[in-house]
Amino acid sequence: MFFTKIGTLLAYIGIILGVLRVASGIFIASGTLGNELNIAAAKRYLGTSTTGEAIDGGLVLIAFSVALGILCEISRSCKAHRGI
Repeated sequence: MFFTKIGTLLAYIGIILGVLRVASGIFIASGTLGNELNIAAAKRYLGTSTTGEAIDGGLVLIAFSVALGILCEISRSCKAHRGI
């Protein structure tokens, strides 16, 4: 049960961080700044060379977090089914 709780917590944290990364990437990309200033802002605030890389990384983090959450739900369901 310990690992199920830790996995669930990590899944929630991953979802939150992934959504924040995607949102910040979209926010910087949709700014009215020029292309060169968008690239500079992405390097400074997101740690990537482009905003697209930050958005892609956030979406991958969201996907892994959803998969981890599903595995934790399966673990919780199996434990309840066995009656432990």
